[in-house]
Amino acid sequence: MALPLLILSFLTLFIAYKLFQRLRFKLPPGPRPLPVVGNLYDIKPVLVRCFTEWSQVYGPIFSVYLGSHLSVVVNSAELAKEVLKDNDQQLANRNRTRQIAKFSKNGMDLIWSDYGPHYVKVRKLCTLELFSMKRLEGLRPIREDEVTAMVESIFKDCSKPENKGKALVLREYLGTMAFLHITRLTFGKRFMDSEGVVDEQGEELKGILHNGIKLGTKKSWAEFLPWFRFLFKAENEALAEHDARADSFTKKIMQEHTLARQKTGNTKNHFVDALLTLQKEYDLSEDTVIGLLWLFRHQGCLPICSSVWLSEMCETNRVLGWYQFPEVIALH
Repeated sequence: MALPLLILSFLTLFIAYKLFQRLRFKLPPGPRPLPVVGNLYDIKPVLVRCFTEWSQVYGPIFSVYLGSHLSVVVNSAELAKEVLKDNDQQLANRNRTRQIAKFSKNGMDLIWSDYGPHYVKVRKLCTLELFSMKRLEGLRPIREDEVTAMVESIFKDCSKPENKGKALVLREYLGTMAFLHITRLTFGKRFMDSEGVVDEQGEELKGILHNGIKLGTKKSWAEFLPWFRFLFKAENEALAEHDARADSFTKKIMQEHTLARQKTGNTKNHFVDALLTLQKEYDLSEDTVIGLLWLFRHQGCLPICSSVWLSEMCETNRVLGWYQFPEVIALH
């Protein structure tokens, strides 16, 4: 008798809370949600098309409940400008999923941090120190080395008799160049010798990245139903294990660079050395340093590396006499 009564009380409180929220806030119209699951049962596989269809029914702004999470969707240029430009500070904070909260050290990096003193401090660090023209120019030899190594590798494989007259797929070469380029910029190490053999740390890094992508792209009911997360113990343990593994790898790299800097007295231009030397000046916690390093590894360096790759490939085009580039699509 006690269990049904408890469940009934729980549902009553939940419905009362939702009614209070609806009466307190004037929300845009939207599909009618069900208790607990919200509109999850209405969502179609292609989310963009689903939102487009709903905007045709409910207008350019509508409400959607993803489980117990309320989301407001805008679907016009005018409303997007109002959200992203006119009210950017009020709406600057981004919802962090369980995976993102772990990967970003609960918003201690730049992209996933809440707007406030920490965000302003880290943005200043990135603008004035990490991505200054002086530092980027100092990192130019790394870019030149990796592009040169890629071109030499392509030439070597093209020159093999068994590959004569065959098409060569560039995806593997570009992927390897991007991997080595970003790891050298971020961690100050190449993790691969001249013969293309990846060392132990490189294999560990690849394993962490692969596992991170697997965990980060996995959708779970626990994300939308936080009250029932205790039922997803295996997923929580997998996230905690991945976080500990990434922390152990990063701290080992940081310790190596600290010892090398103490021994030689020289500071390199790559990001791990820069963050360690600026840690006291900008009052950065260890979680912030680790979060920024992984941010640069995953996302932070992507626009820079894309533009650098295009500029270096244009130079390669000039030197090798290739005919021309196809049209370049801007990356955002």
